Amino acid sequence: MTVLADLAARARRAARDADAATRSLAALHVLDTLGCVAAGATHPLASGLAAVAEVGGGGGLAVTGLPGRHSLRTAVLVEGTLAHLDEYDAFHPSAAVVPSAVTVPAALAVADRERLPGRAVADAVIAGYEAVVEAGTRFGGPRLYERAWWPTALLGALGAAAATASLLALDEERTTTALGIAAAGSGGLLGADVLGTGHYALVGRAAADGVEAAYLARAGATASGTVLDGPAAAALGAPPLPATDSARPHLDGCSFKAYPCARPLHAALDALAALAGEGVPLGSARRFEIDVPGPMLRFVSDDREPPGPTEAAASAAFAVAAFLAGAADDVASYRGPLPPGAPEVVLRAAPDLDRHLPEHWSARVTVRLPGGGLVRKEVRDPVEPSRERIIAKVRRRLGPGASARIAPCLALDEAPRASVLREPAESPY
Repeated sequence: MTVLADLAARARRAARDADAATRSLAALHVLDTLGCVAAGATHPLASGLAAVAEVGGGGGLAVTGLPGRHSLRTAVLVEGTLAHLDEYDAFHPSAAVVPSAVTVPAALAVADRERLPGRAVADAVIAGYEAVVEAGTRFGGPRLYERAWWPTALLGALGAAAATASLLALDEERTTTALGIAAAGSGGLLGADVLGTGHYALVGRAAADGVEAAYLARAGATASGTVLDGPAAAALGAPPLPATDSARPHLDGCSFKAYPCARPLHAALDALAALAGEGVPLGSARRFEIDVPGPMLRFVSDDREPPGPTEAAASAAFAVAAFLAGAADDVASYRGPLPPGAPEVVLRAAPDLDRHLPEHWSARVTVRLPGGGLVRKEVRDPVEPSRERIIAKVRRRLGPGASARIAPCLALDEAPRASVLREPAESPY
């Protein structure tokens, strides 16, 4: 069986066989992503996405943060980008992808357009997560960063394609074709000096490309069935790994984010929380040394004067300052300059932590206290936020009227129409 055929079969099976626990978790992922989209609509870079609407043409869909109605592609591209702008969206460590940003906005917009119920959205999200996470895992996950590939941009279209194929009720053959069309356009280099819109729009573009791939497959388009077996292996420098154990859907292994910053910094923030809980006077420290696996330095830094908020969200200096201010989970902490008097933060590669990859994105924090004291804490995996904390996070982001959107989302399987989950479209801020 080719990789594409396996991804198609897995995606369909994951949605078909998902139990009540997985379906409830899918609903929580949809809700969390809606919160991320709402937060993204207030991001300094969000205003530039209005240009997409100008060239995308009209349509019948409302889009978060934009007036009027827009095309399906515009809706998916904009909301997929907004979902990831604050680095607050769900993540799968082994695959090193953010499946929610490429899957949930696509599933909601397509279901809205096709007038489908919430249950169809849950199926699509489970299928989309399965495809993109399996692809990310089989092609090396975090190791792709070492070769300057951004896994989500590289493989994200597969998640949106599988989700859309589910919503369009494509059979396994057409689903495989949809994935083949999506895979044929795979790409996405990791940003270097400046991230900005050019980096984050890759998420939305991948999602929009995946949606289009499924519609093309439904229309009878064809594609290579072996593009991930031969061409992708040659381009990425290694063949795909064997298929993973499919006993549980990959959605079950995705992590929600407790902080709106780059994922390698989360373990460091949890290490600081543990030290604070032990009574360490972190506020008096003048230097924090943070060790992370080597590949992570491809996209995190200790920059104190980043060129913009996207780079600030990838800076350990900003993450530590936000923690010390009691605002590590506030998106505003990463959107302005570093506070005056922020302590020195040094980010380093730690080869001994590389061995935990890809399952664990560890961090080790060393705190140098006044008088020469030194404390150290290592965290293997960040603490998973509770369901209540996720709902509270979304409530803050949605603002007034949050309850009217939270309730139908949590009862996703019972929602009579998906369109209610996308209302209101305007930013609440």
